[in-house]
Amino acid sequence: FAEPISGRKVSNYCIDLPVGQNQRKTFAIPRDCPSVLQLIDDGSFYRSSVLDRRIWQKVESDCRYHGFLNRHPLEEMEDHVTTYDFMNARLDDLPIDRRCAHDEMPEGRAGCNPSATDAFGLLHHIPLGVPQGESATTHEGSACQLHDGVFRGRLHVDAGGIHCDAEPNLPSLRLIGVDFADVNGDRVLDAVLRFIPLGPGAVRLPMTLPVTRFNDSGPFTVPELDLDLERPSPPQLR
Repeated sequence: FAEPISGRKVSNYCIDLPVGQNQRKTFAIPRDCPSVLQLIDDGSFYRSSVLDRRIWQKVESDCRYHGFLNRHPLEEMEDHVTTYDFMNARLDDLPIDRRCAHDEMPEGRAGCNPSATDAFGLLHHIPLGVPQGESATTHEGSACQLHDGVFRGRLHVDAGGIHCDAEPNLPSLRLIGVDFADVNGDRVLDAVLRFIPLGPGAVRLPMTLPVTRFNDSGPFTVPELDLDLERPSPPQLR
C-alpha cells in the first residue's frame, strides 16, 4: 500500500476516518477492511470535506484490491510470471485487444474482447490513433515499452501490431506496483499490475490489470474470472 498523506510504501497502515458528524474512528488496513467495506456498501460512511472523500476513496480502493489478491491461497503454484520484468514490459506483451483501440471504428468495438485490457481501462489513458492518410507501420521511432514503469508517447495499433512515437509531454501511464496472486483459483500464479494515469486532471486512483501465462515464453492473457464482480472494481464512493 501507499500510506495516506505520506505516500510511503507499507504493508499496513492506520487511518482516522469520519463515520458521522463530529465522529471519527481509527481503522487498521487491511485488518479492518471488512468493516470499512461494510460501511461503504451500507452507505453508512460519512464525508464532510473533499479531503475526507478522497481518503475514503483511497482506503476503499486499497481494501478492494487486497480482497482481490487474497481470494485464493498461494499453495503449490505453477509460476510463469515472476521472472518477467514488468517495470520494463513491452506493450505488445500485454493482452491488448487491438479491436478495442479506436473509437472511430464501431465494427472493431463490436468484436472487442470484453475480458481484454480495454475492460480494465488502460487504453483510455494512452494516446491512440494514426494521422489521416498515414499508415501505423510508419511509426516505429521508439520501443513500445515501459521504462522504469512509465510509458510516454503515442500508441498506434493496427493489424500489423503496435507501433509508438516517443512524445515525452503526452499524458500516459505509470506502473506503480506488481503483486503476485492466484486471482481465479486455477493454481497458476498471476501478476496483478497497478497503473495510475499521468497528465493534467488525471484521476490518481490506481487501475488494476491482472495477467497470466501458461509457460515461461508464452503470451500473457487476462485470467479467466467466473463473474464480473470478481474483477477489482473501482471505488463506489462518488
